[in-house]
Amino acid sequence: MSFYGNKKPSSMEELKKRVKENKLSGVYLFWGAEEYTKDFYADKLRKLAQASPVPEFNYEIFDAETRSVGDFEEATFALPYLWENRVIEIRNLKPKKIYAAEAEEYARIFETLPDYLTVLILLRAGDYNGSKAGSDAPKEEKNEEDKPEEKKNGFKTFLAAVEANGLSVEFEPEKGEKLCNWIARHFASRGVKTAPGVPAFMASYCGTDMYTLQGEIQKLCDACGGKAVTEQDVRTYCSANENHVFFDVANCMVRGDLPGARRILAGLKMTPEAVPMAMGFLASNYRLMLLVKAGMDMGKSVAQIAADHKITTWKVSKAASSLGYTDYAALQYAITEIAEADAKMKTRRGNTAAALETLVYRICMYGK
Repeated sequence: MSFYGNKKPSSMEELKKRVKENKLSGVYLFWGAEEYTKDFYADKLRKLAQASPVPEFNYEIFDAETRSVGDFEEATFALPYLWENRVIEIRNLKPKKIYAAEAEEYARIFETLPDYLTVLILLRAGDYNGSKAGSDAPKEEKNEEDKPEEKKNGFKTFLAAVEANGLSVEFEPEKGEKLCNWIARHFASRGVKTAPGVPAFMASYCGTDMYTLQGEIQKLCDACGGKAVTEQDVRTYCSANENHVFFDVANCMVRGDLPGARRILAGLKMTPEAVPMAMGFLASNYRLMLLVKAGMDMGKSVAQIAADHKITTWKVSKAASSLGYTDYAALQYAITEIAEADAKMKTRRGNTAAALETLVYRICMYGK
């Protein structure tokens, strides 16, 4: 019988438990769309070695793109120096480029890791989508049967080895009550009170990106001194981050989440002047998703797509996080609908906010 009975904890719950108990040896694969929390826990693991008197001996970055699995095995033999822990962080690991033979070697090494060693593998949004075979591979590489055994994608084996000797943890974007509680905790940790409803208003006004919210929270704490933060303070001191907000609206539309999209738009208090801007943001976001999907289907990473098109990495990451819910046809349909609705708004009189809501409804219901 399982130690946990019929309810095994999620990988995130297990990670929190291990951090609390300081039992962090083994292999950890961090992936998913939420970069802030991912980086937070990655730093927890890095500090196991970086807190030592000589971190340069106890924390090692292993480049999987330029070094071999044999080099990695040799790195695992090194003992911690003047410290209890040693950490190896594997970087530039490409899930779809791990061959079967390599994966089996990694699996063998993971099984014999010493208790003092922690291996960290951090994948950015878009590097891995949760499938056993890794990120979407280029079409010419999808026929595994035609490839020699040693060339077949081995990420399924690699992932199984991670889960057998550590944890694979998906970091999903916080939303709703959990995100509001996170905002409230950050104010409380700084000794600042908030008026009722401020956390939810911040999420709708500033967007849900946690790195952005962290900066806006600090800005409010500095500006408001000892008094409780109000919604008016958020309007006065914070940036209305439409870029983040409309990424969230577009994400809801891609998922077919009409109530979620409506809720975000309602929080923006859409005026006739704001609707054309909203249309522009939605069109821009859908075009970006189409661009990112084309790049990922060619086997490019988030970083490569961002560099090729001179787009900030966080924008590409957020767009990539939505692509599991959609396809080319749905993205093209949305872009066409947005263009037609925009043209009608510019040539006809009427309730533009209602027209925007109708547009959102039509896109959310595509294919249903």
